Amino acid sequence: MPRMTPIRTVLVGLLLATTTTAADKTTTDRKGLDFFESKIRPVLVRHCYQCHSAKAAANKMLKGGLQVDTRSGIRKGGETGPGVVPGQPKKSLLVAALKHDGLKMPPKAKLPASIVADFEKWIQLGAPDPRDGKAVATQAIDVQAGKAHWSFQPLAEVKPPAIPDGDVVRTDIDRFIRAAQRAKGLTPNPRATPAALLRRVHFNMIGLPPTPDDQQRFLAEAEKDFEAAWAAEIDRLLASKHYGERWGRHWLDLVRFAESNGYAFDKDRANAYQYRDFVIRALNQDMPYDRFVRLQIAGDLLAKTDSKTASEARTALDAVAATGFLVAGPFTTQQTQKERERSRYEQLDDVVHTLGTSLLGLTVGCARCHSHKYDPLPQNDYYRFVSCFKEVGFGDTSLNLSPEVFQASKAKYDAALKPLTDAVAAWEKSRLPGRFDQWLARRPSAPPTPAFGHWHHVGPFPATDFNKAYDTAVGPETRLQAGADLGRSFLKGTVSWQVQPGWTDGKIHNTLTGNNAANYLVRTIDSPSALAVEFAFGGDDGMKAFLNGKEILNKKTMGGVKADQHKVKVTLAAGRNELLIKIVNAGGPSGFFFRMNGGQVPKDVVAAWSLPAEKWNDKQKTAVRNWYRTTDEEWVPLDAAVAAHRKTEPKPKMTPVYSARVRGTTYQFGGDTFKVYFLSRGNADNKQGEAPAGFLRVLMNTKENGQHWLLKSGDKKQPVKPRVAAASWLTDVKNGAGHLLARVIVNRVWQYHFGRGLVTTPSDFGTRGERPTHPRLLDWLAGELIRGGWKLKHLHRLILSSHTWMQGNGRTANGEKVDPDNRLWWRRGAKRLEAELIRDTLLDVSGRLTRDMFGKGSLDQKSNRRSVYLTVKRGQLIPILQLFDAPDAMQGVGKRNESTVAPQALAMLNSPFIRELSGGFAKRVRPDAKTSLEAAINAAYRMALARTPNSSEREAMLAFVKTQTESRKGQANAEELAVRDFCHLLLCSNEFIYVD
Repeated sequence: MPRMTPIRTVLVGLLLATTTTAADKTTTDRKGLDFFESKIRPVLVRHCYQCHSAKAAANKMLKGGLQVDTRSGIRKGGETGPGVVPGQPKKSLLVAALKHDGLKMPPKAKLPASIVADFEKWIQLGAPDPRDGKAVATQAIDVQAGKAHWSFQPLAEVKPPAIPDGDVVRTDIDRFIRAAQRAKGLTPNPRATPAALLRRVHFNMIGLPPTPDDQQRFLAEAEKDFEAAWAAEIDRLLASKHYGERWGRHWLDLVRFAESNGYAFDKDRANAYQYRDFVIRALNQDMPYDRFVRLQIAGDLLAKTDSKTASEARTALDAVAATGFLVAGPFTTQQTQKERERSRYEQLDDVVHTLGTSLLGLTVGCARCHSHKYDPLPQNDYYRFVSCFKEVGFGDTSLNLSPEVFQASKAKYDAALKPLTDAVAAWEKSRLPGRFDQWLARRPSAPPTPAFGHWHHVGPFPATDFNKAYDTAVGPETRLQAGADLGRSFLKGTVSWQVQPGWTDGKIHNTLTGNNAANYLVRTIDSPSALAVEFAFGGDDGMKAFLNGKEILNKKTMGGVKADQHKVKVTLAAGRNELLIKIVNAGGPSGFFFRMNGGQVPKDVVAAWSLPAEKWNDKQKTAVRNWYRTTDEEWVPLDAAVAAHRKTEPKPKMTPVYSARVRGTTYQFGGDTFKVYFLSRGNADNKQGEAPAGFLRVLMNTKENGQHWLLKSGDKKQPVKPRVAAASWLTDVKNGAGHLLARVIVNRVWQYHFGRGLVTTPSDFGTRGERPTHPRLLDWLAGELIRGGWKLKHLHRLILSSHTWMQGNGRTANGEKVDPDNRLWWRRGAKRLEAELIRDTLLDVSGRLTRDMFGKGSLDQKSNRRSVYLTVKRGQLIPILQLFDAPDAMQGVGKRNESTVAPQALAMLNSPFIRELSGGFAKRVRPDAKTSLEAAINAAYRMALARTPNSSEREAMLAFVKTQTESRKGQANAEELAVRDFCHLLLCSNEFIYVD
């Protein structure tokens, strides 16, 4: 695009017009109509037509004079005033009625807040509504006849036109383009300069500007051999890790990716970022597009779950994470029981609507309430297709990404466990029988139970702070561990222990005192034999416990005492045991809790005990022997060693992934939650029978009516899971939707390269959409994609190598006259950077951009990471991205709006964040006063605009810096601030945010 003087550049930036182009308006209108068809019409049909339609009027059932089944009727309103005022939700009585604010629609129950929010958004969009006449009866659809539409036809076998190579014909793409131009007497622009091409291709492919080193290297190589240099640059960028970040953001637009539910509560989806990471990895790895699609439809069902290696585990994680595509949509938690079934159908509609627009370029969701008004999509086909996804819910799936590490740890653990369990088994085989017989000969008349002495207490012992009280109090407690001084002898001679007969077990005793002080409690436990038991403790605010001089508990809780706060498994020795507890209180009331679990003789052993041993049956003898074993002083340490080792058993490190889950979280409403029915007029209260899984017949070239994919090799005894079948149908070029899938994606790739697709309605290839400007080229590209193994990088090379992509953006009188809209691609159009690229480039030139990939994002717009890693929280979108038209993630976006409004320029000029980045930019181009101003200006142009300034620009900028310096006369850093102003000025220029 033409370069401008600095002052004019800034003025243009400040006075950006608020107009939009005709193309922008067309895109906006179509998005609005799609929103109406998917979100508004179904609600009107289901909840409003019964009382507010022409049919209701004919049956003398019209309420309030309001008809909502036509555009004119809903805007005119009824007896109380206009129902819808385009652009003004607050003045639209329909919104007030939906909120039950005075008026009430529906009268019996208010609709969910999410639906009301949809109506407000629709009205804010201008209330686009295609219903321009009276309601008409839906006509039967002839699917077979509908297949005649160009996009439903098989791919044509196309050969490029026979046009020889030349300056403007480099590839077969150019041959198709040039043939159409010749027919109209058009000549394309010559190739752009190497510098312009380098900047263009870097933003196009990785979303970042070329560095000064990139510029120096490429320009030197291009001067020697442009063709070799250009091919190498394409390869370099396609191999860059940033390629997936750049092109992944395009895909995330299409699938309404977000990391929260949306609506009022907007609950976070902490692990949804895994889907974003999958998309980036898949693109960087050049995953075949058909597999990319299959995984997003049924990856969780196709994944190998018993991974043995890290590579297999990563593949499984990607397959599971890919299904985030299905469950990325908004989800409201504000539901009454009655609303849940309706909301479940809304959720499933979101799935198939997004799938239809993003993958097939079809507004499938428009067949929900009635057969599609324009395309050959019967309503029954819609519900059959929805049924493929009837069991889809969402949630976190956890996977182990390091199975080899876990397997090695587990093998080591098992190897150490075996001798311990072998020792127990050997003892039980060789020693247990004899020792059990000896015990039987001298067993007591009644089962033994431990006897507890009274608690004794001493304290409080204050300290200067809590930690000192906890660590030492009256002395080093490590003396206890030697076993020489137990319990009361630990403090003998310094204090007097007080017996507490009222302190019973199993109750909380809040009777201790002292701030930053320790209290000690001790008791005896006489055990008739060695017993494995569990102690349950509670203490406020910290506690330690010692059994027979050995520390068994050391915990700081810093909170009120509770029952069973800490549980410890111990073994009581035969005979007397001594338990010492230390309670440390920070302040306020304090207390403790204690209870012993276990140690009681099992009921079946007690029952056998009353009989002579010779009368025990095998079951009783086994029960008594097994109990005795737990009291044997030889067996107890052997078993304790096993138990202690089992506590060290390694656990796999699991990574949670937000994904589709079979029968996962959704709107639950009973037995029909995971079923799909044919619904009359889309009304969940009017079911017409359960819908079997199936597909869109207009995209089936087989007589089996879907069974071709739903059965394994036609075997009715081996059905295929419907989602897996749907994935196969979508990618089946010969018999299924594969030909349309290929057309849609190559058109999107073309659009992202050129700013406009060969089909200018990228998400609508139906009869309402535009026909392709170059249908033969579209089919040839789709065929090339398939022949190339569905590899997108192959497609990029084809496009980037073409003269059509490489030409300049100059205008000619003949071109403007013959093809003013550039439908024949005779020139390159300037393209504004997307919101994320503007922010990333600002960070890059300031030196703050970090290149860390993957992982959880941030809501901080000042984060130094690339914008693709900023968290997409539907209720808290990043301001700078929204300002430059980033999507709101409520529905998929095939082509972003490109608004030009004054707040954008004002933000660039006045934002403290951008001012801060300008300072960083200035430090890079002039790190100290030794760097000349001329060198700083040259460096700034190379970093920000990927070129050197011409002499007039350099002189103008030097003059600008001088003026800014003089305006700060007297300030020590006046020149430094002036350089910052210059850098800021460069960032505010049109050239900075546009690519030729």
